Amino acid sequence: MEELLNREFFEEIREVAERIKSYEEDEITVVHHNDADGLASGAILSHFCNCVDKKVERICIEKVHPKIVEKIHEGKKGKIIFYTDLAGLAADMIDKVDAGRNQIIIIDHHPAKAIESDNVLVFDSELIGISGDLFTSASTLNYFVSSAINDEMRKYAYLAVVGAVGDYHDRSGGVLGLDRIALDDALHQGQVKIKIEKARERYYIEFFEEFADVVARRLTNLGAIGYEKADYKLGVKACIHGFDEKTIKESERLEKMKNEKFDEAIERLKEGELHQERYTQWFNLGDTFSPMGVKAVGEFMQLSKDMTFFDENKYIVGFQNMPDYIPDLGKLDLNASKMSGRIPVPLERRIIHGQAPGLDYLVPKASEIIGAFADATHRIAAATVLEKGKEREFVKVFESLVDEFYRSR
Repeated sequence: MEELLNREFFEEIREVAERIKSYEEDEITVVHHNDADGLASGAILSHFCNCVDKKVERICIEKVHPKIVEKIHEGKKGKIIFYTDLAGLAADMIDKVDAGRNQIIIIDHHPAKAIESDNVLVFDSELIGISGDLFTSASTLNYFVSSAINDEMRKYAYLAVVGAVGDYHDRSGGVLGLDRIALDDALHQGQVKIKIEKARERYYIEFFEEFADVVARRLTNLGAIGYEKADYKLGVKACIHGFDEKTIKESERLEKMKNEKFDEAIERLKEGELHQERYTQWFNLGDTFSPMGVKAVGEFMQLSKDMTFFDENKYIVGFQNMPDYIPDLGKLDLNASKMSGRIPVPLERRIIHGQAPGLDYLVPKASEIIGAFADATHRIAAATVLEKGKEREFVKVFESLVDEFYRSR
């Protein structure tokens, strides 16, 4: 594998390894996202910590926000805190909140900002020239880090495949890049079989006796749709121990609830709750999706973005209120709204060819202007957290940035 990748990738892995090896405390905190890739990442890191004889405090969050980070770091000193499948853009904020008390390791595949800090290490594929939008998931990065340090972790290559599929990295017909290397590792170990269906690859995971896309959907149901009930704990457990009948039934129940709420939201948008601007079509669901987590608005848009009631030439921006209760942290005074952005396929093609600005620029820049907290952004899918009541202001700034791009051409 070293022949295929640049040296910086392995230097980053070695630095992560050195920090872990020099760590003398007996507990590590793992903070992870709540979709399939996030749950697979949390499972890989948690089991890895156990393999090196460390106890794990696992915290699942939907978005990075200063008040959430403050609560995570409260009372901690001299600890290692992992953030994974998020926080690539939030390293500076996390560093300021932590104020040098702990060692922070961020393992992410979203666009990130480099940081000069003795206490914060950002291992992000985007910073070393590897696209996290298509070529690597967070679970793949975690698989490489953990297996490079402890060979026993190679038996979890299948989780990298599940995470990659959960993030739609197989959308071109099959997984690519680092995801492909992890897939090859899983194939070599007999963990995965490839089936070709309609010119696309599907990956049968022997451990689950199910295809990766089905497993990923179950995990996202548990982590995102069942977030307020902390069903992500069932998902992380299933990653290592498999799905029992109770967990599968819970995922199916959540899927049914999701579909019902999504159908209701579609009717509301068709009936006039979809606002049209020059470049943007947007809506605010408020608390409509409660008790589902705020990942739900992104899932809703991913499933509906190419339906005929959306304008195929406009950006789609959706808002959902964030609850003040974080299952692993308790009640916080957030007063926040979560924004998700998605792109219809015709506009997506223009973005890929550089003819329109991507969400990886628009969302962080608009967030910076209005004081929001962007993280987990890609060209065709992105999110941010803003103060409740600033939704229209965000759209206005977003519109001005798109207009500025076209005027400059």
